[in-house]
Amino acid sequence: MAIANTTQVLVDSNKKVVIKRVGIIDSDESQTIFIDPLTLSGALNANSLPYQTGNTTLPGFANSAFTVSRVIANVDAEVGHLQLLWQGTTTSTPIVAYGVGAHDSNPQYQLPAIKNDAVGPTGAIAIKTVGTTANAAYTLIIELHKNNQFYSAGQFTDPAAFNYPPYGVTPQ
Repeated sequence: MAIANTTQVLVDSNKKVVIKRVGIIDSDESQTIFIDPLTLSGALNANSLPYQTGNTTLPGFANSAFTVSRVIANVDAEVGHLQLLWQGTTTSTPIVAYGVGAHDSNPQYQLPAIKNDAVGPTGAIAIKTVGTTANAAYTLIIELHKNNQFYSAGQFTDPAAFNYPPYGVTPQ
């Protein structure tokens, strides 16, 4: 067995996303993308309409679509570590790196969210393992907060509540 992993979206609402990933590995994962911001529910295109493949996105989408508010991880390996990275076109920037053991980046939500600061950001989050041995495993839960400039806040599912066309009310 080389690498066996699963990614499960636990929550994908108007405001936040929670994703679980479990990996059982015999060799290192090399910057495997597991969160693509365009595949999350409610992504908008450059015209502030629901995104479809081939549409262009609003300026700033790649580095501001969402922030990472919490990462919970359990790394079970004799040696090595796990890295989460903001993917960039020229270089990726680490979000967090965890060694063996249980970890929580923000246990009481007292720290600010982590913004994307990759060089030439794509908006995607990748995972990388370094120096792991055979039969290593990890479980990862990541919580993201969506920026409603780039994701629907619900105006397409309940347009009247948002005063959105065709229900737009204008003063006389």
